[in-house]
Amino acid sequence: MASVAEAAGVSISTVSRALSGRGDLPAETRARIQAIATELGYRRSPTPRGRPSTTDPRMIDLVLTVFDDPWTDEVANGARNAAARLGYDLVLTVERDDPSDDWPVRVAARRSGGVILGLIRPTQRQLAQLRGLNIPVVLLDPRSDQYATLASIGTTDHAGGYSAGSHLVDLGLTQFIVIVGHPPFRFGRARAEGFRQAIRDRLPGSDVTTVRGSWTDADLTPALRPVVERLTGSIGVFACNDAMAAGVYRAAKTLGLRIPEDLAVVGFDDTPLASTLSPSLTTVRQPIRAMAARAVELIHELRDHSAVAGQRIALPTSLIVRQSTSAPRS
Repeated sequence: MASVAEAAGVSISTVSRALSGRGDLPAETRARIQAIATELGYRRSPTPRGRPSTTDPRMIDLVLTVFDDPWTDEVANGARNAAARLGYDLVLTVERDDPSDDWPVRVAARRSGGVILGLIRPTQRQLAQLRGLNIPVVLLDPRSDQYATLASIGTTDHAGGYSAGSHLVDLGLTQFIVIVGHPPFRFGRARAEGFRQAIRDRLPGSDVTTVRGSWTDADLTPALRPVVERLTGSIGVFACNDAMAAGVYRAAKTLGLRIPEDLAVVGFDDTPLASTLSPSLTTVRQPIRAMAARAVELIHELRDHSAVAGQRIALPTSLIVRQSTSAPRS
């Protein structure tokens, strides 16, 4: 500990507070000390000293940016059930803009048994804070491929996009639109590329137009209008999530187009939204609850050393055919 204090230019007591997750320290100071401790290979003694800790290691933080949409509802339900089955308490933790009160600070103070990050890109400083406390981290549906050293849970995004493209080709369609999300997250790129690959394989030379959305159900009329005015006949549309598919429905109503006669629409996720749209949405089901449950299980395995950091698990997708796709008009 003295070596860490010397390298950080602080007192030993400050190092102790930073590494224990207790005490009133600026978040930047705490993160810097924890990063230096990690670089020097410092590990805190497993034998507790002083007052016994009142924290419970059988507690897992589920960290998300929001908790009020269909995807996060499914994640929370899946994680909660798995945590209860394995004897953990699940804490729902929201990512905040204030660095002094963001999730790593609160996780460190609670000394949680593990952290699941859903659709969040952790910084190296945030990860250093958790490494210094030996808190395992699992990424749920990571947004990029830059975290190869962390365990992660995802789904077969490319294969799901491929199944959507194959389904629309099988309906006899010859012109297509793919709705991609912005920012262009890893899973979105994989879904769109899988879709394009299916069209290339099954119907070489066919027209595939890319339209950009915002990962929400915002009305896509301005983006779709010039495309559908250029194309003639029925069009196959693949949206990289169900929310953007709902945006296609809103645009179709504005443009006077019928689903599925004029636009055959396929989404991705199979959140509860898909079955409530009219007509009900054909979509690629990713097993969101099972993914969240597997993330909890992986935290448990990392804690007892039966899993290794950097493990990547992809659960399979499946195409759910509903009323938004049918054979095109003659």
